[in-house]
Order: sequence, then structure tokens, then C-alpha cells
Amino acid sequence: MKKCLICGSDTTDIIDSQIRVTHSHCENCGFIYKNKEFHLSLDIEHENYKMHNNSFESKGYVQIFVDLVNDYINPLNIKGKVLEFGSGPGPVLKELLVREGYDVFDFDPFFNKNLGYLMHKYQLITSTEVVEHFVEPLKEFEHLSNLLEKGGYLLLMTRLRTMDSEEFLNWWYRRDLTHISFYTLDTFKEIGKRNGLELIKSNNINIIIFKKI
Repeated sequence: MKKCLICGSDTTDIIDSQIRVTHSHCENCGFIYKNKEFHLSLDIEHENYKMHNNSFESKGYVQIFVDLVNDYINPLNIKGKVLEFGSGPGPVLKELLVREGYDVFDFDPFFNKNLGYLMHKYQLITSTEVVEHFVEPLKEFEHLSNLLEKGGYLLLMTRLRTMDSEEFLNWWYRRDLTHISFYTLDTFKEIGKRNGLELIKSNNINIIIFKKI
């Protein structure tokens, strides 16, 4: 029996015969994690990301971030530095924020390994469609929390798991082989409690906003 990587509770196996992987499910905080023996190699993971059409040529993709900026980021009234963490091969969100006048740094472990971002503290960190790829989620969230100024915000975009563990086996989101970490709102509340972050807003679909306390 494996321990939950978020809260340390015992987990149960979810055997997914369709994509031939096994996940560990924590009933305490709701976290589901693809067992490490089923993770892709870094080279194959990188190849998968390069196939994503995440650029200004994709109008639908761009509109998602235009809406994110207008509906969730601008209302935060950020005056200091912003970090786009996991910006991908085409940093669309970073460019949109720069156009809005924000002072933005970006980092991506595959496409932009500029470690200069570690030299600053941020009033806002955005991480869109990234946290579902975290191999060591609690460690990564601790890292992001440490980069935030007190009173700063962490804005995430990832699909929340709102179904039970049986329905999870029919969820399209788990079929992406690069997705290994799946969260509920309770999971994020537990993550916040362990990292000095207060969950202040969610659309209960795919947007989560924390504030550093």
C-alpha cells in the first residue's frame, strides 16, 4: 500500500485497464497519482509536449488566456513581478501579460531553462496546465510558495477531479499519458495548508487561486 504524496494517508489502487496503468487514490484528500512505474521517460514526455499546438496561431488557445487575463488576473491588481511557471514551447500567456504592462519572467523545464527566475520574488505566479505533470507535487508547491511575496497570488489552471474514483476511469483528462497528478479542491486545500497558501477562489472546473499568508 502506497502513501499519499500530499497528506501521507494510505491509498488504494485504481487499475486502469484501458490505458494499462495503475493509480493510487487517497480518500482523505482526494489526490490521485499515477504510479511511478507508469511515468513516461523525460525524452518521450518532451516529444509529447512538442506536438502541442500552443501558439498564437491557435485562436481558441489564445482566447483561453485572453479570458484568463481579463477575468482572473487583471482583477488581482498586481503591481510587482509575475512568473509564468511552465510556459511551454510558445509562451502565449507571458506575451499577453507583457502586452498588458506586467513585468513577467517565464520558466519551463523543457523549453526555457533560464534559472534567473530564482533570483526574484513574485506578486503573482501563474502555472497553466502544468501541475498535472508534477512528479513530486508537494515539493513543487513548496518551491512556488517560497517564490511568492507575502500577499502574493498563485493562479493554477488544471482540470479538477469532481467525479468519484470509479467515474475517473472514464475521464478524458486521465488519457493524456503525460498527466500523472489529479487534484480535487480538498487536495488543493491540503496543499495550501502545508505551504502557507489560502485557497481564495475557484471556478470548480479548472481555475484555482491561492493567496500567500
